[in-house]
Amino acid sequence: MVLSLAVVLAGVAVFYVFVMPHGGEDPEVKVVDTESTLVPYARQAPYPASAPQDLPDFFKPTSIRMKLPSGGTSDGDTTQITIGYVIDRPDDRTYTRFIQSNAPDAVQAILGDRPTTGAVSVAGEEWDERRDSDGHLAITRVADGVTTIVDDGGGPGAADRADLETLAAAVRPLDTGASAAVASPAA
Repeated sequence: MVLSLAVVLAGVAVFYVFVMPHGGEDPEVKVVDTESTLVPYARQAPYPASAPQDLPDFFKPTSIRMKLPSGGTSDGDTTQITIGYVIDRPDDRTYTRFIQSNAPDAVQAILGDRPTTGAVSVAGEEWDERRDSDGHLAITRVADGVTTIVDDGGGPGAADRADLETLAAAVRPLDTGASAAVASPAA
């Protein structure tokens, strides 16, 4: 009986060592295509839309959400784009997000009652620094009725200030692309 138990335990040990995953490596970050969403956003936003461009390779977009005006037209309704990023460095993954909206209360709606706790200059432009009671950081900028927010996601694995500033510095106006040539009717 002891011999039978030893054989079974040896089989279990072999299975555990050679077959069971041991989780030594982080799973691959699943990157999403942002361009297919940013182009319609830029074309339909009732303001000159912008988004981060030419980021370092370790900034990996992992989610994108867009809210367009009612009916997909530029009728002045609220428009918002949110892009979530994993900052994927060897042995260190953190998170950040970019949000742009023309909602008049965008900062309040997205960040709650975070007060302005300072100012930071990013790429020659002044941004407001906002920290919550847990120390999570967001930097915000309002220009021409459009609010841009770069924050650390507000949870565990939050990006540091330098990464937020890198993301904010990469925000540039979006090119709506060359409009398709419209054939004119023959006279």
